[in-house]
Amino acid sequence: MRTLVRPSLLLALGAVSAPAQQLSRAALVTRIDSLATAFITNTRTPAVSVAVLRGSDTLVMKGYGEASVEAHRPATASTVYRIGSITKQFTAAAIMRLIERGKLSLDDPMSKYLPDVPLHGHVVTIRQLLNHTSGIHSYTSEPAWQKTWSTDLTPRQIVAFVDKDTFDFAPGTGWRYNNTGYVLLGMIIEKIAGEPYASFLQREFFTPLGLRQTSYCPSRPTDPSFADGYSSEGGTVKPAAYLSMTHPFSAGALCSTVRDLVIWQRALAGGRVVNAKSYALMTTADTLNDGKRLSYGFGLIPAMLGTHKSVQHGGGVNGFTTSSAFFPDDSVNVAVFSNSDRGPEAVALNIARAVFGMPLVAAPKPLVAVPLPDADRDRLPGVYDLVAPGGEKFVMHITVENGRVVAQAEGQGQGKFPLVYLGNMQFGATIDPSLRITFISENGAITKMRLQQGGGTLEGRRRP
Repeated sequence: MRTLVRPSLLLALGAVSAPAQQLSRAALVTRIDSLATAFITNTRTPAVSVAVLRGSDTLVMKGYGEASVEAHRPATASTVYRIGSITKQFTAAAIMRLIERGKLSLDDPMSKYLPDVPLHGHVVTIRQLLNHTSGIHSYTSEPAWQKTWSTDLTPRQIVAFVDKDTFDFAPGTGWRYNNTGYVLLGMIIEKIAGEPYASFLQREFFTPLGLRQTSYCPSRPTDPSFADGYSSEGGTVKPAAYLSMTHPFSAGALCSTVRDLVIWQRALAGGRVVNAKSYALMTTADTLNDGKRLSYGFGLIPAMLGTHKSVQHGGGVNGFTTSSAFFPDDSVNVAVFSNSDRGPEAVALNIARAVFGMPLVAAPKPLVAVPLPDADRDRLPGVYDLVAPGGEKFVMHITVENGRVVAQAEGQGQGKFPLVYLGNMQFGATIDPSLRITFISENGAITKMRLQQGGGTLEGRRRP
């Protein structure tokens, strides 16, 4: 749920084609251990848990670091993390299962099930909620929502944050990552199933598949198997800001372990969750109304790592970030969960590269700040419309607060984060060392932004 622009930029990562150099099993396990340990050290993340499977061989299934800094509790493969937007594939699978039972269809208007949600004259379909093309504004970009994190809210109260907002675009004509859409899907599940979202998933998925440590997250867990969440911004580690887990709901409120997640991935791909047709829809890039291809399916992202096809998604919610990928043709699973806001996408993909014998991508160099003249700083604030190579659109807000340049990605559930000036109008961010933002001027005025993250690039113009 909490993320920068990771759901789409993951598609651009790792498109390195070089001769494979396969490691022995022992050497591969050692390299994976080294990558996980280096991630903890370099990012000041308290803990990660890692699962790597190749065919029937479990290469790595373990934890590194401390699930609780205060209690010095070590992380294991059974440590439970909040998985953020990885939740979306569970929600999408629940919708597809209901479709298979004839309870609804992809082309149904959402108003058929949620008539009290205002749509300002638009018709939004179930498909458009699943693939983020509804145009409904994402509540996680609303400043008013961020002031209510400590309050328990119902799903309808969550959606109400955007009741009066105009649509970002006409349904089916654009793409924007959208947490509101997945909350609405959860509400539809509850309406059709006649039971709470959490109990429906427990009965339909978690219990039958043996996902013993997967559940709807408690807001204040007391079970010591649950990791504590931390923020490591600014070079120090501190407990993450509290968020009632009523807020992420079906967009990002599940908890799980890396062990349970790879069980889920294989069950989903193996036809034990939905049928082959439904799974193909979930894992195939969908299209806009005009036929333009997206880079997103239903709760999952089809992608490539070199020549290896993958199905992947990451997630983030206060104090936790997660990354997962399944390579169906190779029967390889990689899951990396962390208990901090420092995303593990890069290390997860390097682990996959190691499994395939591909060259690793070097970790970003430490940020070295240089002085930023006030005159240059004050030229930067504005709203920038960024476009990914696949056509997905993202909006980045740049402001100056207390003398610092601050960024926020609209609709991504990501709070504001300060930028570090590196010179030549380029900035980094401690929240993700791979992130680079470059401001481009024309005729003496800042008119464009280029955002690079983990090997992917977005570009776009500043609004007038």
